[in-house]
Amino acid sequence: MRKAYLRTFASAATLALAMATPAMAQDEAAPAEEEAGMLDEIVVTASGRDQTKIESSISVTSVSAQMIQDFQPSSEAEVFKLLPGIQVPGTSGPGGNSNIAVRGLPVATGGAPFVQLQEDGLPVVLFGDIQFGNNDYFTKFDPTVANVEAVRGGSATTFASQAPGAVINYISNYGREEGGYVELKKGIDYNETQLNFRYGGSLTDSMNFHVGGFFKKGRGPLDAGYNTSESLQVKANLTKEFDDGKGYFRLLFKYADTQEPNYTGAPALARISGGKVTSVGPWPGFDGRKDTNYSKYNQSFLIYNRDGNLERVDMDGITTKQKSIGGQFHYEFSDNFTVDNNFRWSDISGGFASPFLGIATSVSILGSTVNGRTVAAIRYASGPNAGQLYTGQYVDNNVNVKTNIRDLGSLVNDLTLAGKFDTGFAELTARVGYFYMDQDIAMDWHVNKSLRELSGNSPSQLDLYDSATLTGVANKITQEGISGYNNNWGNCCARDYDLSYTNTAPYMQLVLDNDDFNLDGSVRFERVKAAGYTIGGGAEFNINSNGVLIPTMTANGAREILDYARSYTSWTVGGLWKVSPDLSLFGRTSKGGRFNSDRQTVSGKFNADGSLCTRAQATALACTDGVTPSVDFVTQHEIGVKNRGSIGGGRYSVEFTLLKGDFKRSDFEPTVTGICPGGGCVIDNSFKTKGAEFFATLNFGDFNFIANATYTKAKQKFTSTRNGTQVAGSANFGRALGIPDLSYSLTGSYDFGDIATLGVTAVGQSGTFDGTLEYPGKTVFNTNLKVRPMENLELGLNVYNLFNTYDARGNGVGVFQTGTPAGITGTPVIGQTFTGSLRFSF
Repeated sequence: MRKAYLRTFASAATLALAMATPAMAQDEAAPAEEEAGMLDEIVVTASGRDQTKIESSISVTSVSAQMIQDFQPSSEAEVFKLLPGIQVPGTSGPGGNSNIAVRGLPVATGGAPFVQLQEDGLPVVLFGDIQFGNNDYFTKFDPTVANVEAVRGGSATTFASQAPGAVINYISNYGREEGGYVELKKGIDYNETQLNFRYGGSLTDSMNFHVGGFFKKGRGPLDAGYNTSESLQVKANLTKEFDDGKGYFRLLFKYADTQEPNYTGAPALARISGGKVTSVGPWPGFDGRKDTNYSKYNQSFLIYNRDGNLERVDMDGITTKQKSIGGQFHYEFSDNFTVDNNFRWSDISGGFASPFLGIATSVSILGSTVNGRTVAAIRYASGPNAGQLYTGQYVDNNVNVKTNIRDLGSLVNDLTLAGKFDTGFAELTARVGYFYMDQDIAMDWHVNKSLRELSGNSPSQLDLYDSATLTGVANKITQEGISGYNNNWGNCCARDYDLSYTNTAPYMQLVLDNDDFNLDGSVRFERVKAAGYTIGGGAEFNINSNGVLIPTMTANGAREILDYARSYTSWTVGGLWKVSPDLSLFGRTSKGGRFNSDRQTVSGKFNADGSLCTRAQATALACTDGVTPSVDFVTQHEIGVKNRGSIGGGRYSVEFTLLKGDFKRSDFEPTVTGICPGGGCVIDNSFKTKGAEFFATLNFGDFNFIANATYTKAKQKFTSTRNGTQVAGSANFGRALGIPDLSYSLTGSYDFGDIATLGVTAVGQSGTFDGTLEYPGKTVFNTNLKVRPMENLELGLNVYNLFNTYDARGNGVGVFQTGTPAGITGTPVIGQTFTGSLRFSF
């Protein structure tokens, strides 16, 4: 299988080089209008905003809003499957909580540690891997987005903070062309309705506007038996062009109130032989393509809140509340001097409530000791079988978790001054800037020990009893399937914290550009100041929960004070040779840092005065787990080719980049994972990778084709310690965990005049490795048909996962049943779903 993937990738590389050959002989560039959407677009993300793609020595790709709409991603992160270099399973669901890797640099614990998501050039949250606050919670593709642009490596390290891997920028439609639409989308074989809208245009000769968003409600493709999606998002902007034509001032507004599920995984049947997992298919009674362990019998649950009371909370997935106002100012004081300023204030809060999936045998619970008593019976706690004995072979024994995101608000500003000078030999551009962002992170965690039946059809909570026959309150060990409040992950995680991180970063760039080449170098001087407190869980105590004593933890334990700062430098140097108007070659090397923020807390890394533990103190055992680096650095090297031209009567563009990189990072991991047995580990990782990126477009009249691929050979070694003792690790570099060697997407569409458009997208990847087993990768096909029976009216049909492929995207997380077939867990791609749409444009 791997050889087949390598042959496919080699063929793509050969095509890229073959396409470059005829363009070298061309004397003139193709007319600009023919290059729309190809390589003549100005790069606006993590750059000086004055170079086209073909003349910039960075790896940059953009995808249009229409392409994303036709793809109909099942999660925000699945949008990134359309971008080379970004590696993500995309199966986390519409709520978010994805692990987003880049260029073979894996995610050690969670989130997007090296990838920043931006809206109109500014981050929504400063760090991509905030615990229970990943950046994909808060950025949602909607009708206001014109295109999504991604810069990998290079200037992402110096034109953005905390983004040495990549910057992905959602760029708004600013209403330069009048028009809009109203669209109704409806699940045909599932319960979900969404209303999309947008409209923009001119208010005066010098002022334009745009407004749009969506309303969404339903149970979604994985039917939990109640509405798990209920979301509203509205974004608007107003732009005033200055009368002298030298600039503009723009106001941007956003309001969002979202509730979306995150997909927590499913059991599956498989065959395991020779360290390889094959023949993965649905588990009887729990098909992860259409089922979930969210349940109408578990729509709410009790937690012990920070006020010291039992509180009933909703099992409502990932919720966000966002209000933001921003401003952009651009002015050209002369032909040589320009100023740009980008500002945003955000008020962000929300929550995370989810039933994580974990599998144990029923017999392992019967006869065991829970809360000091011997378990004699397992009974249904809810649903139509409430009170009856549970006789299933397996149970789902993972947590009911509720995290209150009290505050993730921020204030951010990015100011840039640029001057251009003619040296006679080349144009010299000097750019200086200053970035400021203050990020608040305030949360409280409530991680309950929970037990439910293993089922994908609204599973019931399960209660434990100390008698096989008696069912009175005196015999109950648990209440509503909960055997512990806030204590499942130990005292590390019955936590409460209020933190603030202030990031300041002056930066500068020099660019030398003439008709034959350009050279550039930039540097960024980061300083991050951390302040605030964390409180861990204290000793357990019992709470009377409707007559049953339940062990409980609350945040009254060890207290940490944070009062420290770190300064570090990121830089990049690159050059580009303009071989012809249609062909350029570039090379670049970069080193960028990212600050390790809230994932360092509650792990023994701070002194009583709030300073970081030093290595000397660690050697003297004055710190619990040694020294966690507070800044992780990524080094990347790349060379590439960008080409456009004619082929067989059509037009094409192609970008091909060879890359190499490495980084080290450390994190605290509270949960049980493959590299953190038992949970509560400090994980020190080293990674190195090499590979290639490919992106190409092809247009033959009414036929359009877009392809992207990422190939990497990623390697990793790690050490996991708990209380100063190593619990897992590897002495030598081995295959990196959870990263496919190859990921790709292929998109083709054909316009049947003005009547209809038919499109097909194939998204796939090779397998991944979890340290013990290799899990398979597959290809999923999506199709879309748009029919226009009359002017301004469009009917659409989108089929996601056309062949109902069971594709776990290589993200298996363990084996719970040996033999043939074996039982594994993972989060597959949702199954075949049909979505209809009706759009009226005006």
